[in-house]
Amino acid sequence: MYKYIFVSLIFLFIEHIIHILGTWKLSKKIGISLLQQSIPIYNILLLLRVFHRSVFWIFLLFIPLTSIFLFFILWLDILHMFGKTSRKDLILFYLFLGGYIYYINYFNHLELKKIKEKKSEKYSGSNIIFAFIFSFLTHTYIVQPFIIPTSSMERSILVGDFIMVSKLHYGLRMPITPISIPFTHNSIGKWKSYIPFLQWPYFRFTPIQSIKRNDIVVFNYPKDINHKVIDRKENYIKRCVGLPGDVLSIKKGILFVNQKKEKGLDNKQQIYFVKTSEIPLNLEYLKDKMDVEDIEIIGEKNNEYYYQVMLTEKKSIQIRNLFDNIVFLKKNLFPIGFKEISIFSNKYNWNRDFFGPIYIPKKGDIIKLNSKNIVIYYDIIINEGNKIINNNNSHFLINKKKTDYYKIQKNYYFMMGDNRHNSFDSRYWGFVPEDHIIGKPILIWMSIDWDRKNPFNFLDWKFRWDRIMTTINDKNCYFCFLFIFILIYFLCLIN
Repeated sequence: MYKYIFVSLIFLFIEHIIHILGTWKLSKKIGISLLQQSIPIYNILLLLRVFHRSVFWIFLLFIPLTSIFLFFILWLDILHMFGKTSRKDLILFYLFLGGYIYYINYFNHLELKKIKEKKSEKYSGSNIIFAFIFSFLTHTYIVQPFIIPTSSMERSILVGDFIMVSKLHYGLRMPITPISIPFTHNSIGKWKSYIPFLQWPYFRFTPIQSIKRNDIVVFNYPKDINHKVIDRKENYIKRCVGLPGDVLSIKKGILFVNQKKEKGLDNKQQIYFVKTSEIPLNLEYLKDKMDVEDIEIIGEKNNEYYYQVMLTEKKSIQIRNLFDNIVFLKKNLFPIGFKEISIFSNKYNWNRDFFGPIYIPKKGDIIKLNSKNIVIYYDIIINEGNKIINNNNSHFLINKKKTDYYKIQKNYYFMMGDNRHNSFDSRYWGFVPEDHIIGKPILIWMSIDWDRKNPFNFLDWKFRWDRIMTTINDKNCYFCFLFIFILIYFLCLIN
């Protein structure tokens, strides 16, 4: 925490210097001496008084990231006060990210007469600025909206669900990248939306609740090679099936944690082979009446029809009882001993249906390394800031010290999708470190059933009214809160 505060203060001091260098001449003409400008916080209070803004705006100075907004607001106020409000001025101001104030400060000779004319003006953009900052604070520090684009969590969370994720439940993780484009994650087109070489240290507040087994969790994808900064890695949503200290294994597609079979996951899906005789499957009925979306037609031979269908255990029983022409319906499981090429820990003959046993490390564990388990723990050692060399598969050099043991510095989690045969999860890329956790999904605020092959065909969109404003787990409906939220939002805009 102290390290985070120290770095934040250094960043704030740099902002303070940039502000003084860019506005000292203009501020002097307003009546603020160079000595007054040099005093941190006090100089901002003086400007707020000149511009008739509430003293409460000063709090933006002490919230990470919003201090940048405060300086931009004050610079815009200075432009207004000096009459530099033309479309050209504003375009140049935003185009150069506020740097236009330097040109005004050093190369424009403005008369004091104009200042006095502008002092009593009431600036019309204050309400919009306030609404923007309020939305940014909510998005960054309280709840963040996400859209579900893939089917890896069906049938718990569907493609087209718009969810709200609480950043407070598992402990608020403070921002790591101080300079970025608001309301973007990591890129705009081919360009990064943040400055990667400016980073704050990792810091997380005490959680309201710890992650429990089978919680649905939003986190940053640990193996994202395009984005190295933790909070800018791609966002994933999976179910936490393994906690720090657990031993996890999968046998015949069934998950076991600490040698106990998983329970209570009725929405878990797997691929089933289906064969019908004489008559094909009624695909329209399956999609419209049984809500079965993922159906792949394999082929047809001698009046026999073959399919791969993604089903829950319950729906597989319903289909078997419903259609008389089904010859067989069974799970598509990989055989034991079959080595899936892309599986995590490729020295073992594991696959999606036969995996482990594997130990999920917790903070403080001392792991004895060997030539076989090094593939499991190598990434952990590297990501915790160490250098490791495998010396002839017998001994290891960690930070140039010969050792066979390593002490784990963080807690780790094992994540899996409920769509077990269509989920790129920890079975393929390993553990999720605690510093990659974003938050807990709490609400589905909108849900749209769209054509997965053409999601932008708006005419085919259908609202799933039974899912709108429902909680993730117990499905309680809070539809009325949608209207309350809209009302509060618009009140913020007009007040």
